[in-house]
Order: sequence, then structure tokens, then C-alpha cells
Amino acid sequence: MTTTDKQAIKEELRAAREGLYRAITGLSDAQWQGRAYSEEGGEWRVLDLLRHVVDSERSMTALMAQVQAGGAGVSDDFDLTRWNRRVVEKMQGRSLDDMMAALAQNRVALFDFIDGLVDEDWDKKGRHGSGYVMTIAEVCQLIAGHERAHTAEILAATTATAD
Repeated sequence: MTTTDKQAIKEELRAAREGLYRAITGLSDAQWQGRAYSEEGGEWRVLDLLRHVVDSERSMTALMAQVQAGGAGVSDDFDLTRWNRRVVEKMQGRSLDDMMAALAQNRVALFDFIDGLVDEDWDKKGRHGSGYVMTIAEVCQLIAGHERAHTAEILAATTATAD
């Protein structure tokens, strides 16, 4: 992967994060507690989506590090829905300030990871939590797309509760 390609991935990640920050800056308590969506196992509030985004970047960075080191990724029987639900439950006690700090720390860790990759690392493959076998480059792009998708959900939920 060229330096230009690496920079393009980092710029995509920066743009996704800027969009998330724009969406959550200045939200009221009512908006943070607003219903974002329901899925198997329960209802997610806007604050739960932020919790999920915080953990997903951390866990996907760890996954890529494992794959870089020669690991296969998650097991074949990995249950992503259960994982997401449990992580959000475990993070219930964390303050918004803690989560905002974790967002920043996770991005520093991800960029440090990206900066440490050599050309042959980008094509290393492992099983992502979704069940798909992905390259490290694809997981980096997935992180940006995942963040944009949840930002759109946050915007939809908070626009509905802005009054």
C-alpha cells in the first residue's frame, strides 16, 4: 500500500469522526436518552450507539493487530449481536466524558497501528465479527463506514427529539 493510499484511509477515518463529532456536539440529555433503534435483545438509545462506536473501534483495532501477528481473527462461532449487546451493557456506568476520551484514545491507537503497518500487512486476512474474512485494509475502511452509518442513525434519532 502506498503512502498516498494509507493517507487516504486515514483521511476517510478523520472525515467519519468529524461527522460523528458534529452529530453529537451539544446534544441535550433528552437526545442522548432518545431511542435510536431496536434490535434483537433490546432497544438502543443514542448514548448506547456512542458506547457501541467506542468499543467497536477498539475491538476492530485489536482484531487487526491479531491478524497482523498471524492470527485468524474471531472464531467461526462468534456471535456479533451478543458481543455488541454485552459491551453496551458493560459500558452503562461510563460517563459521557469517559466515552469522549475513549473515542479520542481509540483513534490515536488506530492511527498508530496504521502508521506501523508495512506494505505486506495490508493484505493479511482474518475473520471479522461479521463472519466475513477481510483484509486489514478492508477492516480500516469498515471502521469508517460503520462510524458513518451510526452517525446517520444518531442524526435521525436526535433530529426527532430536538424539540
